[in-house]
Amino acid sequence: YRPTANTLFLKGDNGLPAGNFPLGLCEGDCDGDGDCAGNLQCFMRTGFEEVPNCEGSGTVGEDYCYDNFQPSASPVFRPTYSPNTFGATYVPGDLSVPCDNNKLMLSKGLSCKLLTTGTGSPVQYSNGTFSTATMHGLADGAGVIPHPTDNGWYYVSNSEETTIGGVGTFRFDQNGELIGYERTLSNTNRNCGGGRTYWNTWVSCEEWSGGGYCWEVDPHTGHTAKVKNVDEGGQYESFAYDDQDPDVTARFFTTEDRGDGALIRYTPHPDAYTTNNVYDILNTENGDYDFLVLNQADNTFSWSPNRIDGEVSASVFPNSEGIDVHNRILNFVSKTNKELFTLDLAAMTWTSSSTLSGAFDLQPDQLQRIIGDSDMLYFCEDGGANADIHARDETGQYFTIVRGDGYSTETTGLAFSPNNKFMYIAFWGNSNIYSIWRDDGLPFNGEVAYTKYHAT
Repeated sequence: YRPTANTLFLKGDNGLPAGNFPLGLCEGDCDGDGDCAGNLQCFMRTGFEEVPNCEGSGTVGEDYCYDNFQPSASPVFRPTYSPNTFGATYVPGDLSVPCDNNKLMLSKGLSCKLLTTGTGSPVQYSNGTFSTATMHGLADGAGVIPHPTDNGWYYVSNSEETTIGGVGTFRFDQNGELIGYERTLSNTNRNCGGGRTYWNTWVSCEEWSGGGYCWEVDPHTGHTAKVKNVDEGGQYESFAYDDQDPDVTARFFTTEDRGDGALIRYTPHPDAYTTNNVYDILNTENGDYDFLVLNQADNTFSWSPNRIDGEVSASVFPNSEGIDVHNRILNFVSKTNKELFTLDLAAMTWTSSSTLSGAFDLQPDQLQRIIGDSDMLYFCEDGGANADIHARDETGQYFTIVRGDGYSTETTGLAFSPNNKFMYIAFWGNSNIYSIWRDDGLPFNGEVAYTKYHAT
C-alpha cells in the first residue's frame, strides 16, 4: 500500500522485475542514477536517512530515486499550478525543441519518435523488425485501449480512405515499446473520428456522404461490427459516452460533420444489458434516439426524438466534430464557428466559447481530456496548413503543445497511453504518427515547470 506518490516504495531490486525499471519518484531499490527515470537521481542510504522530497522511512539500507531539482529564483513565466517539487522540466507552450529534422517543434521538456514512414510502408517495431501489414492511408481519429492483462496498450487509428478505410492497430508493451501492427477493420468508408466505450473497445465512425455508420472494434479479440448508435447513414465524426446518468445504465453521443448535422444521443434498450455480452450494448434493437436542441434565450437545452428538431438546432453548432464527456459535463466543438460548447448534462444548461487563441487560428477538430494536477482539454486542428496541437486549461487559457512546421495537413490521432506518459499524434495527409513523451519521466497529467500561454 502506498498512501501518496511521494511515499518511499520498494518496487524492485537489481533491475528486476524489468517492467518496473526505470524507477519513478521515491521508488527503490536503485543502484545508481541509471535505474531512475528522467532526471531523477539515486539517493544512497546505509540506514533510514531522509530522502529529499519523499515521505516515510522506507526499508533500512535501501536506496530510492529522488528529485534534486532546485527551482530558479525568477522563473520566466508565472507558475501555472502548485510549486514544482517533482523535478518537472516540461514547459507546455514554450515551443523550443525541434524534432524529426525540424518537422515538429515541441514544447520544452518533450521528445518525440516517428512511428510510421507513410502510407503503404511496413511499420518498424522497436526491436528493428517490421510488420507484415502495411501502414494505412489518411490516418485520422484514434484512441488508446488498455491491454486486459499485461499493462500494455493498443493505439487504434482510423483510415479515412474511401472504400478501403478502416482501423489500423498498433500494439505497445508496458514500457511504450512498439511491438505489433495490423489492420483490424478493413474496406469501410472514410473512417474519420470515433471514441472509446467504457468496456474498452473502439467505435470508429464513417464520415461518408453516401451513408456512413459507426463500427465497434475490439483490438484485443479482433471483434468488429456495425453498431446502432446512429439512426441513419451520415457524415459521422466522434463518439463519447455518459455512464453516470441516474436514470439509465449509459447513454452514447455522436457528432456529425454537416452544416445541419445533429448531435445524437443514443440510449440502448434495457435488453442490451441482459445478455452478459458487452458487444450487444450498441447492437440491440429498439434503442432510443434523441437529438440536441439548444435554447439560446436562456442557455438551456433539451433532447427531442425528432431528428428535424436536432438538424434545425445544429445551425448554432454547424459541422460538429470532437466530443468528450467527463463527470456529466459534455464538451464538443463546432469547426465552422470555431467554438467549444459545454453542456451540463445534469443541470441541462449550456455555454459556448471561442477557440480562437494565438496560433490556434484554424478549425478545432478532435478532442482529448486528461485529468490530473491540471484538467486539460487537448485539441487537434484542421482547416489548412500550419495545423498544430493545442490545449486549454481549467482557467480557459490556451497554449500550443506541438507545432507541425514540416507538415501542410491537419493534425489528428490525438490520444494518451493509459499511464499518460505517452502522447500520440498523427498528420493526416502523410499518415505519419508520432509518439511524444516528457523527458522528466512524469505523466502528461502531472506537475509542470510552468506554462507559456498564448498572448492575449
